Amino acid sequence: MQEQALLTQAELAFIRQLHQPATTEQRSQPRLSVDIGKQLSELLSHCAVNEQLSLHAHIANQHLTFDLHLSQDEQSTPCLQLSAPQIFDEGEINRAWRSPLPEPLPLHTPSAQPSDLWIHQLSMNGALIEHRARRKAPKRFHLVLPVDEHTPIAVIGVFVRATEDGLLAYQLHTLDPQSDEQLRQFIYQQHLQQEQRLHAGRR
Repeated sequence: MQEQALLTQAELAFIRQLHQPATTEQRSQPRLSVDIGKQLSELLSHCAVNEQLSLHAHIANQHLTFDLHLSQDEQSTPCLQLSAPQIFDEGEINRAWRSPLPEPLPLHTPSAQPSDLWIHQLSMNGALIEHRARRKAPKRFHLVLPVDEHTPIAVIGVFVRATEDGLLAYQLHTLDPQSDEQLRQFIYQQHLQQEQRLHAGRR
């Protein structure tokens, strides 16, 4: 039975557009300016500074939460920017969505050497890992996750349990907010790529 895509092509295009920076040509084009009023603008600024604003989307059995950040465009007009979302599978117990990687990804040592731990599935707070060594798998590790051409992400892992298929479940966390955002962005890209593969398989 063929797996059903969670998002339509239009929904995927819309979310990509939210995250895609404007081109030079787009930035030079006139914009439609809407006067939201001084009081509303001040309220928005106050909320963004003092509260955590977020956008929630419920799609099929998943819940995506986008943090919103207040910024200004080139005309000094207040605008909201989306961060990479947190993705949760909804059910009796909501849990972070786990991205199955197309190919296992090795964790690296701080000196950029591949370790014996290879990630098969990755979420915001955990991973399923293959241990490719004879010695016993570590109960705790401090390694680096290489992310395409971006700065590698330092992560700390704590062993949770062994799975029936021989993989090891680890709890993961990053060391700073910037790394956390980078990890969420990587997982979100995996989510979009999975949706694209599902849509391509339906054609």
